[in-house]
Amino acid sequence: MHTQTSAPSASSASVPSATTLTPLLAAGPEALAEAATAALASAAAARDRFVALPAATPFLAAVDAFDALGHDLNTVTGAAGLFFQVHPEHAVRERAASVEQDISRYATELSLDRAVYERLAALDLDSAEAKAQPVARRLVEKALRDFRRAGVDRDEATRARVVELREELVLIGQEFSRHIAGDVRTITLPEGRAGLAGLPEDWIASHPPAADGSVTVTTNPTDFLPFMKYAQSSAHRKALYLAFHSRGAPANLDVLSRMLARRHELATILGYASWAAYATEDKMIRTPERAAQFIARVTELTGARLQRELDELLAVQRQRDPGARLIHDYDRMQLMESVRRDRLRYDSRDARPYFPYAAVQRGVLETTSRLYGVTLHKLDLACWHPDIEAWDVRENGTLLARFYLDMHPRTDKYKHAAMFDLVNGMLPAADAATAGAAGGTRGAGDGAATRLPEACLVCNFPQTTDSDPGLMEPGEVTTFFHEFGHLMHHLLAGRQRWLAVSGISTEWDFVEVPSQLYEEWARDVAVLQSFARHHATGEPIPSALVERMRQAAEYGKGINTRIQMFYAGLSLEYYSRDPAGLDTTDVIRQQKPRYVPFPHEEGTTLQTGFGHLEGYTALYYTYMWSLVLAKDLLSGFGADLMDTTVARRYRHCVLEPGGSKDAELLVSDFLGRPFDFRAFEAWLAA
Repeated sequence: MHTQTSAPSASSASVPSATTLTPLLAAGPEALAEAATAALASAAAARDRFVALPAATPFLAAVDAFDALGHDLNTVTGAAGLFFQVHPEHAVRERAASVEQDISRYATELSLDRAVYERLAALDLDSAEAKAQPVARRLVEKALRDFRRAGVDRDEATRARVVELREELVLIGQEFSRHIAGDVRTITLPEGRAGLAGLPEDWIASHPPAADGSVTVTTNPTDFLPFMKYAQSSAHRKALYLAFHSRGAPANLDVLSRMLARRHELATILGYASWAAYATEDKMIRTPERAAQFIARVTELTGARLQRELDELLAVQRQRDPGARLIHDYDRMQLMESVRRDRLRYDSRDARPYFPYAAVQRGVLETTSRLYGVTLHKLDLACWHPDIEAWDVRENGTLLARFYLDMHPRTDKYKHAAMFDLVNGMLPAADAATAGAAGGTRGAGDGAATRLPEACLVCNFPQTTDSDPGLMEPGEVTTFFHEFGHLMHHLLAGRQRWLAVSGISTEWDFVEVPSQLYEEWARDVAVLQSFARHHATGEPIPSALVERMRQAAEYGKGINTRIQMFYAGLSLEYYSRDPAGLDTTDVIRQQKPRYVPFPHEEGTTLQTGFGHLEGYTALYYTYMWSLVLAKDLLSGFGADLMDTTVARRYRHCVLEPGGSKDAELLVSDFLGRPFDFRAFEAWLAA
């Protein structure tokens, strides 16, 4: 998952923290608030300067002045968004929430500021100067579109209501996220270790019995995923499944209803039929109808494979229960693991000893360094928690970027895996001038940046300690590569002249492409053998085990793809309907049979813990859409994924441009042709 922060576009010289996140790393609530106040004042001053520009101001100078509206706010927005989700201190999380509200309020006001819009609209996009600057011209065109989408040209009453709705939606979104992050549920097994049959020994050792002999299992990912895959007791799996899919309830039932209602109202007063219509308009997909067609196409493509896999799982289930007629979702993962073990001769417990967290982290960093020709240097910086690591990215002695790793679970921390972009990097205008004129991104001099791009990975992986190797599931290793794909996209795209096209500023349904593609490195024998060694013996992971692991990962792609389509269809359905009187649980009952053969478990409320409904809203389809593009991009690589010539071309064509080109052009620049479905369909059929 990628969590994208954004801010309106003020001179970084007036607020020191704008050039780097470092001063805010260990900030208390007051320091964060002071930084936000200064950034907002600087942004207001930049706004006044832009509006007052003389009519004869050169095109590039005007674009620079407009882009400056967000320079200082960018850093504070990134820090507040991160700290709200991960900071261990309640006071900082609450102040971060307040800062997010203040910045969102300013962003809404700016998006409805007619004086700014009219000054921007006065720029002559047909002038020779504008036509000679395709990136700057594109920046202005997109900004004008976004002003209109915000309602800047609507009447005063509509604009006032837009402000109210956007402010309310920030509060609702924060409430929805709080209820998920703070709701860690547990089940207690009174029989103790006897109830853990099937679980790996290291996992059992990390869950010692209480004084009465019972063992407690949580809904945190480090507990939930292994338990659902390995625990032999269907009753215990059901209990944990019901707990996991009830997180956020009952509070988020009402919060979600309010969220759907406010977004629907916002979309309709801006002239759209639904929030889904509004949300898809500026994406590659363009309309909710095309999104629905895409979901239907993938659903149909997976039909035959889904049935074969379901028949196989049901046969296994009937060996245990001859009268079984269907598969329950809480049995699915364990049944699939059984097939992998018995038919494919693969047990992921055999792979886990090769993936201690510390070795996996080292492997991901070293792979990335070799692939893209950069060096990574660990820093000694005090951050928001002792577990956090800070790293610099350098190339040929030039400091390119900085990133942070917040990788292990703790109370009140974000429960999934995501990349948080903190600072959008910028090159000095002198270095970026040639690139801007050519429509590229890298500066002519490639000198030091005006500001470094910065980002943070937030995950919930086991931790390597003196007493615990912190063994990871193969799927968690894949997740690590996935999130690092997001990270490098943001960092390598951070050498732009303009903030508005820096970092991951592509269409939202392209955001997951680099991360989906980087998952392929987590399945490559040569890559894995470069770091995956048995934590006790030091032996590299055997090639045969990697091949079985790859086959096992491919097994269930019909079921897993359909599950993704269920989530995609559900989110699109929620945001395509008029939410008045909508029973969100009843929508699940209606939608689930369209995509997956597992019955809805009464008493569960998947939607109350479905965090993407707040962040991605109607756009969950983007994960599978991005996979289509990623499989196509993979065809541009040969048999050797560590071929640095191809990797550097991919970096230059796809990652570095950031938002300076349409996503379709990024793909065609690398492949030499428009993207298509052939590679994805071949992957599904294999």
